[in-house]
Amino acid sequence: MKMFKMMVGLLAAVLLLTTTAYATEASPEVNWVEGGKAVQVEDMAMLKLDQSLLYLNKADTKTIQEYIGNHWYGTELGSVFPADDSQNWFVLFEYEEVGHISDKEKDKIDGDKLLKSYKEGTEESNKELAEEDRLYVTGWHTEPYYNEADRTLVWALEAKDSEGYPIINYNVRTLTRQGYISTLLVTDPERLDQDVQTLNTLILPNFTVKGGQLYTDFNKETDKVSEYGLTGLILGGAGLLAAKKAGLLVAGALLLKKFWFVLLAIPAAIWSWFKRRREAAKAGGYEGNNQDTPQ
Repeated sequence: MKMFKMMVGLLAAVLLLTTTAYATEASPEVNWVEGGKAVQVEDMAMLKLDQSLLYLNKADTKTIQEYIGNHWYGTELGSVFPADDSQNWFVLFEYEEVGHISDKEKDKIDGDKLLKSYKEGTEESNKELAEEDRLYVTGWHTEPYYNEADRTLVWALEAKDSEGYPIINYNVRTLTRQGYISTLLVTDPERLDQDVQTLNTLILPNFTVKGGQLYTDFNKETDKVSEYGLTGLILGGAGLLAAKKAGLLVAGALLLKKFWFVLLAIPAAIWSWFKRRREAAKAGGYEGNNQDTPQ
C-alpha cells in the first residue's frame, strides 16, 4: 500500500474539497450539538458534553469524514470538535466488536519489547515499499499503560516518513463487554500535548460506557472471547492474528493505514469551514436536546 502517498493525499483532498465547496457552495449540512448536555454515542456510551465542545452523531460524522476525504469504515460512532474557533482538532469514536479482551496482562505490558516489535515490523515492511512510502518508528510519545479503574489502554507512537516529517498515532482503547471503543485524536503537531490534555480532562472522564456494554457485563456463558489480550491490541489487534504466519514482528505495521496521522498543520480551509458551520449553528439556536441544521 502506498501509505505515505495516501496520507498526503488525504491532506490534499481536504484542501481541494474544501476549496471546491467554497466555490460551489455545496458544503454539507450537519447538525452540531452544542455543549452543556449529555449526548448518546449510538447504543454504546454516553458523553456529558462540556460547554466548550460540539458533537456530531454517526450520520453527521460520516458526512464530515467523507467530505474531508477520509475513508469511512462503518465502525465510527460519533465525533467531538472544539467550539473555540482558534482550536484545530477533533476526536473520533469507533467501536470494534472483536470479543471480550482479557486484561490479565495489565501488569506485564513491556514497553521496550513492544517498541522493538514495532520498529522491526516497520523495517521489515519498508523492504517492500518504495523509499517515499516508508515509515520509521522513532519511539514512544506515550508508553503503553492500562487504567484498570476505567478499563482504558493508552499508548502513542512517534515516527517519521522518508522526508523526516513527524507522524504520530495517539491511541485510547476502552474495553467493553464484547470488544473495545477507540478514541482517536487528530490534531495540529504544535498543539498535540495541549489537546491530549483536553482529551484527558474534558472528554474521557465524561465518556461512560452504557450498562449492558460494560466490561464487567461480560457473560462467559454466552459472549465471545477475543483471541488476543492487551499486548495483542497494542500490536494491531486482528492484524496480529493475520500476521502469525509471518511472525509477530510485522504485526505492528498492519494498522498504520487507519491509525497514523501525518503531523502537518491541517489545512486552514477545513477549519474555516468548521467555523462557518458552527457560527451558522449558533445563529440557529438550540433548545434542550433539539438539533438545528445550519443553512
